[in-house]
Amino acid sequence: METKPLKTVGEAYRWAFSFLQKRGCDQALFEAELLLRHLLGRDRTRFFAGMEDPFPEDRLPTFRKWLNRRAAGEPVQYILREQEFYGRPFKVTPAVLIPRPETEILAENVMREADRIGGGRPLSVCDVGTGSGALAVTLAAERPRWVVFATDISSAALAVARENARRNGVEERIRFLRGKWLEPLRQGGDRVDVVVSNPPYIPSKEIAALKREVRDFEPRLALDGGEDGLDAYRRIIEQIPDVLRLPGLVAFEVGMGQSRHVAGMLESMPLSVSVSIVPDLAGIERVVLGRIGPRGL
Repeated sequence: METKPLKTVGEAYRWAFSFLQKRGCDQALFEAELLLRHLLGRDRTRFFAGMEDPFPEDRLPTFRKWLNRRAAGEPVQYILREQEFYGRPFKVTPAVLIPRPETEILAENVMREADRIGGGRPLSVCDVGTGSGALAVTLAAERPRWVVFATDISSAALAVARENARRNGVEERIRFLRGKWLEPLRQGGDRVDVVVSNPPYIPSKEIAALKREVRDFEPRLALDGGEDGLDAYRRIIEQIPDVLRLPGLVAFEVGMGQSRHVAGMLESMPLSVSVSIVPDLAGIERVVLGRIGPRGL
């Protein structure tokens, strides 16, 4: 990448935008801003007010390296090692899936429904396949009286989740357990009031067609849901009767076209189940909620 001297912040911004746009980045303007703001340590107001400020020449090698990584397809979140979720900063690395806005809808619905079922009493919840810990940390922070478990098969993911718990001041209130789905709770004899999960749900045959930012950089373990994308739901639902305290709540994020299948799995459990489905802002059925009890809720 050849670069003429960049005299001002505005000049660096325009150059970065042009560079990313020519290399096919869909959000070139936003990403140029995000990378440059992070480089300079500025919020949006100070960034745009300082377009005529001198660009620090010693920061150019880092900026150039970041732009080259982004042009090669690497997500901005991995370059900056950070993503915001529910108003909080989360560290992200290639060991974990990047938290998406859709998952905030899952968090909101879990809290609302759990409050209704629990009647204000302290609850226990397990975030199954926690990844970055976005759900577990958010629930612990938003509901300080809750006891939170977080499981993951990946030790690297659990390390990231623990760091995010420390960063957001809830490390002492989350039990991180390594293992597949709910197996750590089953082995420990633990029961919870709420089971929540955003598991891998992309059908294996569709992985190759994903955007390169996802396909080539995010962990396949967190994407691949098996032949039909529903393997994780089957395994988790099989284990739920062994760990869920009744009455309880089960909440899943699902992919497009999967909500009715997952709802059917919940309804086939040997318990009384009432299911509802919540769409995201695009109208896609994104969250499946199962209210589970001995006689229904």
